[in-house]
Amino acid sequence: MSMADERLSTSAVATAAGLSESWAWRARDQGVLHEPHFEEEVVALRVYAFVSQIVWPGIRRPRSEAQKLELWQQSAVEAAREAAADHNTTPDTALWVLEDSVHLVTTPAERAAFDLKTLSGRVAFRIPVGVWVAELPDAIAALGPRRRRNTAPRTAA
Repeated sequence: MSMADERLSTSAVATAAGLSESWAWRARDQGVLHEPHFEEEVVALRVYAFVSQIVWPGIRRPRSEAQKLELWQQSAVEAAREAAADHNTTPDTALWVLEDSVHLVTTPAERAAFDLKTLSGRVAFRIPVGVWVAELPDAIAALGPRRRRNTAPRTAA
């Protein structure tokens, strides 16, 4: 997939991802999003919003505690970012998230091998990152022109 070098605001990343801005600010505060933002951050934010809500069977996560990203969550976000920048990503590319690992799978043969070798009755989530990457051009185009902040000081009237 071809990514443009257009920089996006944090708000634009959230809008293109179809998420509220609070997700983008939370991702920024947890070190998931870094300035400047480019198109692959849209997919990374969508994956962050997904994986940050996963609670594995048998794991307790009190809602009152601030949740830090675990290694598997960070790995999922980075894998999504890589998939967004990879020219081999297709709409069939999926990110499989397991409690201890993440896997990008594109072809039917890779999917079958992954299923036989890795899944085998384990709990896993399939995230359609390839579809999300394919939707990026339309999501970015829908943003339209963004207003720039006026950096000149205001004069009193």
